[in-house]
Amino acid sequence: MNIQEAVDTCNTILSEVNKHIIGKDSVLKHVMLCLLADGHILFEDYPGLAKTMICRSFASVLGCDFNRIQFTPDLLPQDLTGSEIYNQKSNDFEFKPGPLFADIILADEINRATPKTQSALLEAMGEYQVSIGGNTHQLISDEKPFVVVATQNPLELEGTFALPEAQVDRFLAKIRIGYPSKLDEAKILTNRIDRKSKSFTLPQIITKGVFREMQKVVETVSVSDEIKSYIVDIVDYTRKAPQVRVGASPRGSLDLMSLARANAVLKGRDYVIPHDVKELATLTLAHRIILDIGSFIAGGSSEEIVSRILTKVDAPRKE
Repeated sequence: MNIQEAVDTCNTILSEVNKHIIGKDSVLKHVMLCLLADGHILFEDYPGLAKTMICRSFASVLGCDFNRIQFTPDLLPQDLTGSEIYNQKSNDFEFKPGPLFADIILADEINRATPKTQSALLEAMGEYQVSIGGNTHQLISDEKPFVVVATQNPLELEGTFALPEAQVDRFLAKIRIGYPSKLDEAKILTNRIDRKSKSFTLPQIITKGVFREMQKVVETVSVSDEIKSYIVDIVDYTRKAPQVRVGASPRGSLDLMSLARANAVLKGRDYVIPHDVKELATLTLAHRIILDIGSFIAGGSSEEIVSRILTKVDAPRKE
C-alpha cells in the first residue's frame, strides 16, 4: 500500500463514521490519527457523549474484533487476561483467553478498577502481551492490531483509583469530545428518527490486515534532523517550565513523532513538516505533564502550558 491509497482509505473511513457521529470531525480525525500511529487512546469526558459509539464504529469499518470491558472495583486481572483451566479429558491445563484478546478494546471507566487490575492492563498496553502461569501470550501480530481505548469520567471521584503515571504515559493521546452544538444535537435527533432503531451498524470497509498495512505506511514517512530537534526542544521545555513539577518523558517525544508522521500520511505527504508537530503537540503531551501545586490550585492547565511552550520554541524554517 502506498501513501495515496492510505489517504483515500482514511477519507472513506472518516466519511462513513461521520454519517453517525455528528459534528465531531476533529475528534474523529484525532482518533483516526491515533489508530494509524498504533497508539492507545484515553477519552476523558462526561457520560453520553458517544465515546463507546465512536470506538465501536471504527472497529466496524476497520473489520476489527471489538470487546467492551466495564471496569469495576471487583474486576480481577484474570477477568481481563483469561486464565488456565484444568481439563480432565486431557489431564492438563489449557488457556482460556479473556476479553483482552480482541483487536480494539474499550476499557470503560478505567479508573474504577483497582491498581492490581490496572497493572495487568498496563502490561498489555506496554508489551502487547499477557503473562499467565509462566506462559506469555501475544496480543498483536502482522495481521492483528491491538488498541486500547479507555474512558474516565472527570466528575466522579468517589470509588475510583487514580491511574498511575506509568499507565497514563502509555496513552498516545488524551481526547475530550465536548457537547455538540444545538444544530448538531438536532441532527442527532433527526438521525435517530430516520433510523427507527436505537442501534445501528456500519459496513466493513477494510480488513484488519489492510489496517495493519496502513499502519506500516506511517513507518515509511521521513523525519528530518531539524524536525527531530524541534520535537526534542518542545518536550525538553515541558521539563523546565516553572509551572511544571514533572514534564513529558522520552516516550512523549516518540509518540509526538508518531502522531506527526500519521498526520503527514493523512495529508498525503511522505515527510513531516513543523505544522504536523505543532498541531498535535497538545494532544499527546498535555496529559503527561504534572503541574506544581501552586499552578494547580490557581486553576492552571497542562494544555495552556503546552500552548505557551509552542510559542517559545522556534520551529525550523525549512519544511
